Amino acid sequence: MQHAAQDISHWYAEMFGAETLIPQRDPLIGAASADVAIVGAGYTGLWTAYELLKSRPGMRVAVLEAKFAGYGPSGRNGGAAIAQVVGSRKFWNKRGGPQGAVSMERAVQDGVDQIGAVIAKENIDCDYSKNGVLMLARTSLEEHHFRQSVEEDRKWGFGPEDTLFLESHEVTARVNAQNVLGAKWSSHCASIDPAKLVRGLAERVEALGGVIYEDTRVVSMEPGRAVCERGLVDAPYIVRATEAYTGWIKDHKRAIVPVHTTMIATEPIPDHLWSDIGWDSREAILAEHPFLHLQHTPDHRITIGGDDPRLPYRFGSGTSRDVQPDPALSQHYLGELLKLFPALEGTKIARSWSGVFGAPRDWAPSVGLDEKTGLAWAGGYVGEGVVASNMAGRTLRDLILKQNTEMTSLPWVRKHPRNWEPEPIRYIGSHAIFLGRSIGEKHEKTSGKSSKIVQIANTLAGFSGNLG
Repeated sequence: MQHAAQDISHWYAEMFGAETLIPQRDPLIGAASADVAIVGAGYTGLWTAYELLKSRPGMRVAVLEAKFAGYGPSGRNGGAAIAQVVGSRKFWNKRGGPQGAVSMERAVQDGVDQIGAVIAKENIDCDYSKNGVLMLARTSLEEHHFRQSVEEDRKWGFGPEDTLFLESHEVTARVNAQNVLGAKWSSHCASIDPAKLVRGLAERVEALGGVIYEDTRVVSMEPGRAVCERGLVDAPYIVRATEAYTGWIKDHKRAIVPVHTTMIATEPIPDHLWSDIGWDSREAILAEHPFLHLQHTPDHRITIGGDDPRLPYRFGSGTSRDVQPDPALSQHYLGELLKLFPALEGTKIARSWSGVFGAPRDWAPSVGLDEKTGLAWAGGYVGEGVVASNMAGRTLRDLILKQNTEMTSLPWVRKHPRNWEPEPIRYIGSHAIFLGRSIGEKHEKTSGKSSKIVQIANTLAGFSGNLG
């Protein structure tokens, strides 16, 4: 089944034309063999294939994709390659000691540049531009949090070349957002066109000798083979790189749950309005309560989106449907954009789209390989997958090639987190946790104080916190 570009994301609509059907590669029909079979042709699967083929020319790598390369979050995300991996320093310190926690942060910072290096080397035209990220503080509590965060960065060995706290007037000099009390600035972030990147990676994998089968849904992963709806692949190593779509595979329904998101893209914004709002250097922008991520695109639009503000989890771990989001959701994000930039009143939405990201039970990513079975995995990025997937590809490469490296020593190489609870416990629990967080965050916004309700909800969810 082919998909109209406009039904997937703004990025695809711009790449192919809104009503154009996205071209698909041939499916796998019958039996095949490979040295490594990778399930999923998103960033994780394609980075893994790319790294293996660059390290071992001639290796037989097969990538099996249920839809088309870049169908999932890799082609729908907000386009910010941010040096951030979910999991607090306390979380990673517990698993790898202080040095392990620092190594995780340095690795993800380096990942932004690693992506840029491959893009330059392989001549992938995806609008890569490393301009950093501004994390806006719009409440006194957020301002306090970011000040403390930068102070903590210094204690862990990260200097002003990594992060800074910016006072409100310093933020305004960069971007004229309203009601901003300050911001945390990180230099380790690049903006990209996510669909161009994932499609470019797929082409490079094929140029290196890899084979990508599309419209090829894997129904089960077993030691030595990946079983598809119309065929199978025999391989000593089978890599699960399915992220939010992991539940499609037999016996993996509860490994990772999909969390729903919505994005909008504005029409191109005229020059006189850019003079009002600034934002000339095109750094990415993050804001909390509600969580928002924004990009200033090369063609002078703004994209903005975040988690579904009503309920980001659907019964039975339902994944995204390729239909236009509820207009109320689109208007919600347009309203949030106007709160930041009132000068944009009257700006119209050009496109809106939906997606999902994957969340494991402990809300932190993992990478691993079971040497006895040859089954490997990577994922659970909780919306921070653009850079983490590149790291995962290099980590899986070294694990499969049996190389002890800095990547394989990172504390995210670990056992897979325990499964989520079965339904309806999972659905009822997610409702309760989401409601608790919503109530607590509203209290924090109005009171300027941390909410115990949020802390309780995070504990019940098993949330491991944000790195950095």
